[in-house]
Amino acid sequence: MTLITIISLALLTSVQDVSAQTSQRAEDPLRIESATPFQSPQERLTERLDALALANEAEAIPLIDEIHALWNNSGSDTISLLMDRGRAAELANNTDIAARMYDHVTALDPEFAEGWLAAGRVAAGFEDWAYALETLNTALTIEPRRYDAYMALGRVLERAEAWDAALEAYDQVLDIFPAHTPAITAKGRLEEALSGQAL
Repeated sequence: MTLITIISLALLTSVQDVSAQTSQRAEDPLRIESATPFQSPQERLTERLDALALANEAEAIPLIDEIHALWNNSGSDTISLLMDRGRAAELANNTDIAARMYDHVTALDPEFAEGWLAAGRVAAGFEDWAYALETLNTALTIEPRRYDAYMALGRVLERAEAWDAALEAYDQVLDIFPAHTPAITAKGRLEEALSGQAL
């Protein structure tokens, strides 16, 4: 074997090694073993609500933002537009217009809990307690861990002087979101009031 042949073989082997390494590096970005698994919105919501049940007040803040973003996502441009108009009307104290917007939402998408919750909030403002209770309970049937719906329900029940039912609603809030300060305050205030009446 001549020296040229030996050198040629050595160079060929070196090129093949470099080629193999380059090929391996090119394939590495395609590896998905370590990638974050895909989560559906519902899976993400469940994960965040589970975390909320263990969070303190500070830890809850980013969780709340994400949870509400997921709850607000209707998946429909029409529903989103109606909800935006309803919220704008509420902020401007145009509650009649807000109520109409939310009624359109619940008619178009009866499975969208946010629409029922908004309708219940406006109904409570009108002191239409029967419709407020109906809409809030509908929201909770669709989304059983809507702590904000339980909070609204507790306030409506207090206005109706259904004290025990209001306490139960606040307890439901705290089961889902133990660091919910308004629910802690409302429950303590109501328990103190009821204790005073009992004496």
